[in-house]
Amino acid sequence: MTQHFKPREVYVASSYAAPVGRYNGREREALSFLQMAEKAGEVFAGSRIRRSEVGAVVVGCQNPVAFSGVDNTAAKIAGVLGISGAKSVLIDTASSSGASALEYAYLQIASGRCDHVLAIGIQKMSDVSTGQATRIVAGVIDKDEAEFGLSMPACGALVARSLIERLKLSTEEWTAFSALLTQRAHRFAARNPDAHLNFEIPLEEYYRQIVTGKNYRYWWPLRYHDFCPMSDGVAAVLLSATPHEVIVSGVGSATDIPTIADRPYFHSFPATVRAAAEAYAMAGIRKITDFAGKIHVNMHDPFNGFGPINMVDLGFVPRRRILESLLNDELTGEFGSFPTNITGGLKGRGHPLGATGMIQIVENHRLITGGRFQMGLAHSIGGPINNNVVTLLERTSHYRQRSHPQLSPWGLPPLGRMKPKNLNLGELLTGEPVTGRFVAATTRFDFKTGAPEGIILIVSCLAHGERHSFLFGVGGEHYAEIVQLKSGEPVSLERSGDEILVNRIPVKKFYRRTMDGVLELAGSGWKKLTGQG
Repeated sequence: MTQHFKPREVYVASSYAAPVGRYNGREREALSFLQMAEKAGEVFAGSRIRRSEVGAVVVGCQNPVAFSGVDNTAAKIAGVLGISGAKSVLIDTASSSGASALEYAYLQIASGRCDHVLAIGIQKMSDVSTGQATRIVAGVIDKDEAEFGLSMPACGALVARSLIERLKLSTEEWTAFSALLTQRAHRFAARNPDAHLNFEIPLEEYYRQIVTGKNYRYWWPLRYHDFCPMSDGVAAVLLSATPHEVIVSGVGSATDIPTIADRPYFHSFPATVRAAAEAYAMAGIRKITDFAGKIHVNMHDPFNGFGPINMVDLGFVPRRRILESLLNDELTGEFGSFPTNITGGLKGRGHPLGATGMIQIVENHRLITGGRFQMGLAHSIGGPINNNVVTLLERTSHYRQRSHPQLSPWGLPPLGRMKPKNLNLGELLTGEPVTGRFVAATTRFDFKTGAPEGIILIVSCLAHGERHSFLFGVGGEHYAEIVQLKSGEPVSLERSGDEILVNRIPVKKFYRRTMDGVLELAGSGWKKLTGQG
């Protein structure tokens, strides 16, 4: 007979978050990575718990070595905080690292191992250039897919294109939708002094910057996605087994497959659905919509396509209202049924990667203790939409008053299935050309000239009686040919010497993964793609 885990109750003793921005001496004060970490010690000012009572320090940070040159990170942070003798551990689940650190810290107390644990989310992205940051972040992408140009913005674009096609929207309609979402994010960020981009962006300004070309600073609206700013941030939550005003009522996490090409669809994120189901079951919640008017939703919205999908995946709105959800103030506005990202979200508040998940939790804690809400849901996405975490905070008195039926997650969506390791295009293209089906594509454009630089394609082919998809890149000069392709249309794949051709267009690699991230490639190189390496 299966024994169910019976956790101890875990409470939030105090929380702290520094303003989000670039701590480079220009936008905000100049601080090193460890100087930023030292600011997390402010969390003790709001609690009677002493540093000597902390049993573990859990740090969430994405690739601190590549970004800031700091290794043995958790031990060094424990040192600068003056917490000696405690356990210390680094959690790196990419951009959900802060949320995963909270989950790990929660389990230390829930299991009875520790009574008080300090969880920290930290990231200093301004130690590197934007180009370097983009390449470091690309390290979370599957090696082969990254070499063909797949990046996190490209993932966002693939998701947006999927929505555009599924909802039958024109480019103009998607641009208008993006403008409205951006206006919404900045309307809330403008009221948040701790936000990175705390200013409004009216619709006319959004469109004006499209015309002037200045929109590359924050978004590429005609390229199917907006992107959040590159930010620095640090946040901390002190968890305790001693009762406090706010309790951690549910935590859930789930991991999808690492490859994008092998995902069966892009209009929903199964790892989010699974993580939410686990958190809700743990909290004894059958329907999250039962808490309308009582809960704040702090969800992961770095791209315009993510936000609407998240609201459906988390169970707040039906799929038929996906486009409306974030634009309807009666539904998700500050005083709506499910107020969402009223601190600006990733697009307005900023997204300091490994710190973001913890910042979301701190914001929810502040909103609950400030009397505005009874509950707060934090939703964080890591990697290429595949390492997702959902955390529920709740006013302890509210938690005590409601029932907590024993539930188990059910009806969970299936995950994608990766291709067999030995399956590659080289094996398929040993003879006559193969006819595949076009799945999706997205283009990287030069942010100054608007010229197409590189295109990512996904094509599915029949192999060994099953259909599998492959992701590869082609040069931007073929944009006019690729942009005409529609989902499901036939495309021809063939081999010519050492080259792979798609509709007679040569496949091209743009990057090579290295220990330091990703480097630009001048030529091609097909050993991995064709199975020769």
